[in-house]
Amino acid sequence: MNKKELANKYAELLAAKDKATMHPDNKGYEWKYNLYQDAVLKTKLPKEKLAEIEKEGKSLYEQYEREQEEANQFKETYKNNVLNNLEGSKEEQDFKKAYKHKVLAFLDKEQDEKQETEVNKDKIDQQMAAFESKYGYEKVYALKKEVLDDIREMDLTPSQRERLKEVERDLEDERQIKLGKNKKKDAEVEMEM
Repeated sequence: MNKKELANKYAELLAAKDKATMHPDNKGYEWKYNLYQDAVLKTKLPKEKLAEIEKEGKSLYEQYEREQEEANQFKETYKNNVLNNLEGSKEEQDFKKAYKHKVLAFLDKEQDEKQETEVNKDKIDQQMAAFESKYGYEKVYALKKEVLDDIREMDLTPSQRERLKEVERDLEDERQIKLGKNKKKDAEVEMEM
């Protein structure tokens, strides 16, 4: 057995020792220790050489631990990024909520709720415009489509379904105008809300 193999066995022994510290009932450490001791006895190396090899094995083990830690940090960061993308930002959620409220008011779905004041309506419109200027129309369009899909799943009356189709057509027209695909200069696509 060469020095590199022996150093690797010592690194494996250190890893098993750490696992045994965390999980005392794990008998893998004893097995690795015996494997290492057998290898040491077979090589018949002097103590100085053995100390060098163990030092090299320890550095291999430490390098492995650093790589594992970096990999775990990367996994955690990636997981958090994916979860954030799935949940959407708070701004996105606020935008979707405001747009949904606006569409439902247009559909007269929320008749029970007290009428919102013009000040609140203007404030919501300003927040939605600020969101669009920050993230761009494609993001706004995608969020609006999600909201309309959610509303379509709700229990709507036939007249509300017709109005929802009207809102969806207006959204598609708005998209074409905003993205310059349809050059209608005097077309106004704002929902009458």
